[in-house]
Amino acid sequence: MDIETLASFAATLDVHELPSNVVRVAKACVLYGLAVGIGTRRARPALIAASAIDTDKGAGSVTRLIDASKMSQSAAVFANAVLLSGRVQGDSHPCGHLGGVIIPSALASAERAEVTGREFLSALVAGYEVALRIGRDHAADLSTRGFRTTPCYGVFGAATAAARVQRLGAERVASCLGLAANFAGGLREYVDAGTEESPFQAGFAARNGLYVADLVAQGVSAAKTALHGQAGFYRAFAGAANDYGKRLTEKLGREFEFTTVTYKQYPACQFLRGLIRGLSELREQAQDAEPASIELRMNPYEADFIGVRYTGPFTSATQTVMSAPFCAALAWATGTASFDGLRTFDDEKVLALVRRISVIADPARGRYEPLMRVTLSNGTVLEWAEQAGDSNYRVTWEAAQQMAKQLCQEVGVPDALANRLIECAANIDDEARVAPLVSAVCAATTV
Repeated sequence: MDIETLASFAATLDVHELPSNVVRVAKACVLYGLAVGIGTRRARPALIAASAIDTDKGAGSVTRLIDASKMSQSAAVFANAVLLSGRVQGDSHPCGHLGGVIIPSALASAERAEVTGREFLSALVAGYEVALRIGRDHAADLSTRGFRTTPCYGVFGAATAAARVQRLGAERVASCLGLAANFAGGLREYVDAGTEESPFQAGFAARNGLYVADLVAQGVSAAKTALHGQAGFYRAFAGAANDYGKRLTEKLGREFEFTTVTYKQYPACQFLRGLIRGLSELREQAQDAEPASIELRMNPYEADFIGVRYTGPFTSATQTVMSAPFCAALAWATGTASFDGLRTFDDEKVLALVRRISVIADPARGRYEPLMRVTLSNGTVLEWAEQAGDSNYRVTWEAAQQMAKQLCQEVGVPDALANRLIECAANIDDEARVAPLVSAVCAATTV
C-alpha cells in the first residue's frame, strides 16, 4: 500500500544521506519559519495563544518560544504553531503553509526526547515530504469544498515528524498516518466572516499530530486504508472522481516536493505576492500620476478563491490579507504591503483606490502569474506580469537569510541575534541537541 511505502520512507529518512542541496533547503525552511515566528512575537494571535495556556507554565520540559517558558509538549507546540502562523507569512505551497505546523512539531518532539539536531532535521524533512505528497494533487478540490489545506495536511506532517523523532518504525508510522487522517480539519469560512480562526487551526493541527504519535507509541493501531478507502480521507474531503494519490510515492526519495515551498516578502495571501510586487514597481514608473483604473488579471482558481475579490468594508486583517483589491491599493499607495498597513482599515487613499480596481479571471494566466494593467489619469497605460510562477520565491538558503534579517529588523531584534539564529540553523545537523536553536529563537522573541 502507498501509505506503507510513505511510512517506510519517513521512518528511515536520514538527512546525512540526502543530497546537500536538499539539506540546505531543509535548513532554509527552519530558518525562515522561525524568523516568521520572531516577526510575530507581538501579534495578537500569538499573545492570545500564550495567555490561553498560561496555566500550563512550568509543567513540562518543552519551550514556549514567545517567552522561553517551559511547558508540556502539547501546550508548547500549540503556542509555537500559532506563533509561526499568526503573521500570514509562513512558507507556502498549494497544500498550504505547513512549516507553521511541522517546524514546531519536530522541534518540540526533539526537545522533549533530547535527540540530536540531525534527528530533528530528519524528522522535519519526513514531515514536510509526507504531508505535501498527500496533498499535492488533492488540495485544490479540498479547498473548493471549503476546507483549509494547512490544518488538513499539516496534521499528517506533524504526526510524521513526531513519529520519526520517536523512531517508531515503519509499521507504527503507517498507523500514525491512518490516525492523523481522523484529526484533519479546518474551514475557510473565517475569510468571509473576517474572524480569527486561521492561526489557531495550525496550533490544533500541530498539537493533534503529536498526540497521534504518542497514542501510536502506546499501541494504538489505525487503518492503512485511511487515505484511499471507501470512507477515507481523500473521498471524504474531496470526492471520488479523481485518483488523488496517483503520485503519492512517485520518485520518492529521489525528488523532494518540499524543495518547492516558497516564501512571502509580504504578510498576505500567496496568490497576491506578484500583485504587490508588480504594483510597487509600476508605482515608481508612474512618476506621481494617479491611476484611473487598475486591472488585475489572475488565474481563475486564484481570482475566484474565497476572499480574493472582496472590496470591503474592511474590519479585520483576515479580510485585507486575502483581498486582491486591498493589497493592490495598499501597494500602490505605500510601495509595499506591510504588517501594519494590512491592519489599517480606514486609510481613505487606499479605500479610494480599492474602488478603481477590478479582478478578472483570465484562463490565459498561469498559477501565480498575474498580469496588472494600470491606466493612469494622463492616459498612459502601464503593465507588469509575473512570468515564472512561484519559482521566483523558492525558499533557498540565501532567501531565508535575507528574510530572517528583514523580519528581525522589522520588530526591533538586533542584528547580532538575527545572525545567531542564522548560524544555529546552518549548523543544526551537527548539534548534539536542539537547545542552541531554541535558545537563539527565544533570545530574539524576548529581547
